[in-house]
Amino acid sequence: MFSQKQPRITNIWSKVIESDEAYFTKVVVESTGAYKYSVGRQGNDIVLIGAGVVANMPTGPIEVNDGLVSDITLHESRPDAATVTIHMEHPAGYRVESSEGIPVRTAIFLERSTIAGLLQGKKILIDPGHGGKDVGGKGPVNLLEKNVVLLIANELEQLFRQVDASVLLTRKGDESIPVHNRLKMAKDERADLFIGIHTHTDNNCKVGGTAVLYKASSRESLDLAKLVKDELIRKLKLTDRGLKGSRKFAVLEGIPVVEVEVVAITNWVEEGLLRSPTFHKRAAEGIFNGITKYYATTDGNKKVKV
Repeated sequence: MFSQKQPRITNIWSKVIESDEAYFTKVVVESTGAYKYSVGRQGNDIVLIGAGVVANMPTGPIEVNDGLVSDITLHESRPDAATVTIHMEHPAGYRVESSEGIPVRTAIFLERSTIAGLLQGKKILIDPGHGGKDVGGKGPVNLLEKNVVLLIANELEQLFRQVDASVLLTRKGDESIPVHNRLKMAKDERADLFIGIHTHTDNNCKVGGTAVLYKASSRESLDLAKLVKDELIRKLKLTDRGLKGSRKFAVLEGIPVVEVEVVAITNWVEEGLLRSPTFHKRAAEGIFNGITKYYATTDGNKKVKV
């Protein structure tokens, strides 16, 4: 039991903030009153230890997955103290601000410059599949693959532009572009990565989930595919349909290639998801997070477990 006069943590939330001046994740701990706290590092993680404050909300992890913060854990270390641990995907500088009011807010601002550094100067080619007369897959309620993959590609393009990566789309409208022209664009532009955006089509409307194809001859493509798939599933909470090597990308020598089947458009539930702009954004974030992790691991000469 805690005293009614004792400050209580009532809410924790986070938000990515991007402007001309700054690019950071803001984590906010809300409470019913002010309390003494200290903030420091444990490895890459940022830890807030509060004295004389208790939790008035569920303890345990709060999933974030914004590319920098994986999750935030609230823990009561003793009856009169609470700890908030921000689990980081990458190291980051931080600052802390507190504001009085109802509620009291303790805000931790986490720099996302590490992510920008990983992707800055990279040339990413995004290929929204199909287009024009080639509609691709069709959902049970007639949603067309060619349209929704372009919406996801546009969201992904914006995420790359936030970190000053050079990004190109093989098509920006409802255009019919042969596959060999798309691949040629990647070669001519000397792209660092080729990212295809698709959905899956299946005669069985109950089949659903996320899969990623990759250039079969390339270990780098396999590493990238694994990370993109895992991060997409973390974001979308869909069935893992696995990885599949493909030889159709063999002409792109030296360029890691993945083709993402975000969902099965022929699945009733997943076609419904594809109608949501929020889903388009979350899908793009999952792909972006996977690519960020790829550069974090490859630049550190690490291998991805498959």
